[in-house]
Amino acid sequence: MNTESIQEFILKDEHNLRVAAAVGEAWVEVRRNIVDDFLGRLDTRLKKKLKGWEWEQSGGMFFEGMYAGYYFWKPTWPGHYLGLECHDYGEQMLFGVGRNNDLRKKPPSCDELLNAIKKYHPAVRANAWWEARIPMHSPAADWRSPRVLWQMHKDDAFLVSVAEQLLEVARAAEPFLDRLSRKK
Repeated sequence: MNTESIQEFILKDEHNLRVAAAVGEAWVEVRRNIVDDFLGRLDTRLKKKLKGWEWEQSGGMFFEGMYAGYYFWKPTWPGHYLGLECHDYGEQMLFGVGRNNDLRKKPPSCDELLNAIKKYHPAVRANAWWEARIPMHSPAADWRSPRVLWQMHKDDAFLVSVAEQLLEVARAAEPFLDRLSRKK
């Protein structure tokens, strides 16, 4: 399917136009429901493994906010969190260890942490906002396509893949972030 043939179909008659308008109006809400359900299942899965951690969604809804994300952290970690971010409205998915630069003027970086995560994710990098920023390639780098949205909605392997990557980073980062928080 290409957009030109879809446009031709929509403009073929009034009925097709009405159906297209209804689909267009419903699309944002359907996508929102898929994301909410997926994040709810991810939340349940992670909370079983990460007892006592805190959680939030921030930056708007996935695909609607420039940096919408799902974040979690230990209450003893001021200024650090783990996250899954829907970057550039979902064009690129990122995950890793973030820094809350609002709490500190110039946060110190932790090379040990970066190196520990590099063992699992060689593409990890640090920047002003991320202690360890990893582009997600698997199960998908761009989550906007209908194929990927359907996997989020129905494929448990998609959920398992995302959860395992986040847990892997949590296990690698936890000792370093615990140590950093004790130094304060």
